[in-house]
Amino acid sequence: MRRKSSERFWEEEEFKGFYDALVRESSLEEIARYPQHGSTTRLMHCVAVAYYSYRLARSTKLSFHWEELVRGALLHDYFFYDAQDGDPAHKWHWTRHPHIAADNAKKELYLTPIEEDTIRCHMFPLTVKPPKYREGVVVSLVDKACSVYEFFSRRAPYPKLRGEMTASELVSSRNEQPSPGIAFLLPEMAGKRL
Repeated sequence: MRRKSSERFWEEEEFKGFYDALVRESSLEEIARYPQHGSTTRLMHCVAVAYYSYRLARSTKLSFHWEELVRGALLHDYFFYDAQDGDPAHKWHWTRHPHIAADNAKKELYLTPIEEDTIRCHMFPLTVKPPKYREGVVVSLVDKACSVYEFFSRRAPYPKLRGEMTASELVSSRNEQPSPGIAFLLPEMAGKRL
């Protein structure tokens, strides 16, 4: 059954509101300085994971904690270094970074148990502990899908988002106003609406 465009609009406004609130409370947009899976920035990756997790969860008849799902997804890779730089200190990064991201987020924000579990368990099954909550399961699955897309689209993933936003715009907006329009660009990244 197709959703009414008014329902879709309010859902996108809700997602954008969650993003804007988190940007005001944290250093989230600073992760735009770091690469993720080739030419994708870490912020672009996190926003895509959050948006598609939100869209997937909205398409089900299950109940979710919407803000916690989005916040956990936006913060799932909240670390401030280039994991692909060859530094020996980043050995085993792929299994250690969920805890680093959660610890970084807890330094700036209060995390609910759902948000913390989402961040710490998003790399399952590469990490031993599976997510406890359905929000974490959705984020873990969507993170894998976005990572595969980014890997195979290394030269130009998320073309509409890339064309509208640059890392410098995002970082400079932190002290002024949240980045405009981010939620509205995401559905077109894959060339169609979900």
